[in-house]
Amino acid sequence: MFDDKAQMHTLEGVAAATIMLLVIVYAIDATSMTPLTSSTANVHVETELQVLGQDILGALDYAEPGYNSKLKNDVLNWTGTEYTWNGNSYSDKVNASNILDNNITKILNSTLITQGIAHNVELTFLANNGTTYVTQRIIYNGNPSENAVIVSRKIALHDGEINKTKLPNNPINDIDTSTKLYNIVDVKLILWRM
Repeated sequence: MFDDKAQMHTLEGVAAATIMLLVIVYAIDATSMTPLTSSTANVHVETELQVLGQDILGALDYAEPGYNSKLKNDVLNWTGTEYTWNGNSYSDKVNASNILDNNITKILNSTLITQGIAHNVELTFLANNGTTYVTQRIIYNGNPSENAVIVSRKIALHDGEINKTKLPNNPINDIDTSTKLYNIVDVKLILWRM
């Protein structure tokens, strides 16, 4: 006794298994493209932080011709002190009554603090010998996470812009006394989500 319908049942089974396999492959492939996965979400957050950081530094570094930018003025007036966010303001780590209130802190307070974005601000510049780099923090709020974003802006300082008698603790020094270039400062803004 032969069953003529057995071949048809076998072909239906193979076709159903093939369709199910294609549905599973499609579902797995589509899942990795949705923004709900951690890697895609992290890239999205990092991109937003990078754009926000670039906008902040761009706004601070804008100046009318013949004038210094707000960012440059804040670098020129820096006393060499490191500050942290204490919940209300940026205060000196050693002397809590010493509050930093400048253009950088105003824009960070109105943008990053209100959104709960952790941040550090660092300055990198050449040391006296002109061959080694020194990095010092203006604002330090902890160690950045693995998904931190760094944006930076370079500022050229010229002779006569930093008043060493008024600000003797400003660690930025003249790298070459034979030129009008005083130093080049790389302002780094490091952003990360808590």
